Amino acid sequence: MSELSREDALEKIKRIQENIAVVIGTTFTITLCVYFFTYAMLVDKGLSGGLWAMGISSLIMLLMLIKLKHVSFFLTRLLYARNQSLHGVLTSISVSDL
Repeated sequence: MSELSREDALEKIKRIQENIAVVIGTTFTITLCVYFFTYAMLVDKGLSGGLWAMGISSLIMLLMLIKLKHVSFFLTRLLYARNQSLHGVLTSISVSDL
């Protein structure tokens, strides 16, 4: 397989990162909606452990959504670290380059 030019590799990495960000955002949004609709049920049943778990995981998800670009770039690097055509570019760029 031929080596990708730097610009092509950057575009491919950018598309991959954006797709990962969309998957993370969609998953967290659905999870937070489920949390919203099940909160009253947990309060009525008195399941304080579930409420704590929901609260802590909601905060973690919120922080990850705030830093979504960094998280998706980290996952892109993790998933495509062994891809020979992207390895050189992945090791030389940072989040601000995208």
